[in-house]
Amino acid sequence: MVAASSLMRLAVLAASATVTTDSVPASDIEDSCSAGGTCMPSQPTSGEHFLIQTRVNRSSAEVGSPVLGYPSHGEIKAQGLWCEVEEPPSYWNLKTCPFGKAAQKTRVKVLTYNLFWWNLFNQKGGSGRSAGKLIAQSAGREGYDLMGFQECDDRWRVLADAKAEGLQGDWDAVDGGRAIALMYRKDRFTLLGSGKQDVGEDSQLQYYGKRSAQWVHLKHTDGTKVFFINHHGPLPVSSGGGCTGSATAQNIMKVIARHSHKGDAIILMGDFNAEPKSSRIQELDKRLDHVYAGTCMGGVDHIYSNCGDGAVEKQNLGKGAGQYGSDHDALSVTFKFR
Repeated sequence: MVAASSLMRLAVLAASATVTTDSVPASDIEDSCSAGGTCMPSQPTSGEHFLIQTRVNRSSAEVGSPVLGYPSHGEIKAQGLWCEVEEPPSYWNLKTCPFGKAAQKTRVKVLTYNLFWWNLFNQKGGSGRSAGKLIAQSAGREGYDLMGFQECDDRWRVLADAKAEGLQGDWDAVDGGRAIALMYRKDRFTLLGSGKQDVGEDSQLQYYGKRSAQWVHLKHTDGTKVFFINHHGPLPVSSGGGCTGSATAQNIMKVIARHSHKGDAIILMGDFNAEPKSSRIQELDKRLDHVYAGTCMGGVDHIYSNCGDGAVEKQNLGKGAGQYGSDHDALSVTFKFR
């Protein structure tokens, strides 16, 4: 049972466009509801406490559209921990692209970049817009469409630096909390929905906190819909067990399955803090096409999609374009859908 004040708080939250569930037992938490009244479950069918933070925003255009759905065969990963998650059947995956190869026409160029903020920006002052130069110089004639950043304390500074160096387009920059952010071209996409959710947590061996995934659901000017999700994974690198290993990967897949829609191109990217040999990446490899991976730190930066065959160009862009850069390589992939 919860106090009347807690119930009143939940009622107020359910009535708003942005839903936050915070430090309340899962049995007492209402499902995450959109402004249009459609509710999305945010907790498993068992377990006392689940994902501590869930924020979902949906436009009226998205309400009522069918989501993919997350299956379960009854087994629980990380049971008893806040990050516990139902394990999907071994055969389940999202590797089916909804578009035919013969009619590929929608070009989407994406970037993932861990910015090493405490060093490159706080200590080196940005090193003469090193990250911004890399972004602008690698954008190419048609430019980027979607960008995901990790260790990003000020998304607007990153965007301003890139624009000062020649990045084109009308952009929106979305804060994901926990020092992650994503950006999308407003002159090419309409925002249908957005959200963020905790999916993992650092081990006590190298603890900074919980780790989240943020997403946007977008509609291209030609009608193509894209579910774009950005993530920064738990430490230590490639650790497993608890809320660091395959439970993190399954929680990411659960976010995708419960918020992406039939017919979407799915693009997942980020610094996963996980090498290809790790349980996190091996789990994700079962569920999505592994499109590209970096080489820095054993290969911890990754890009996934349900349309891996649509990736027509892949680039490792290096760490920066100034005297100093990040400690990660920026990665870029160009897709062609439909």
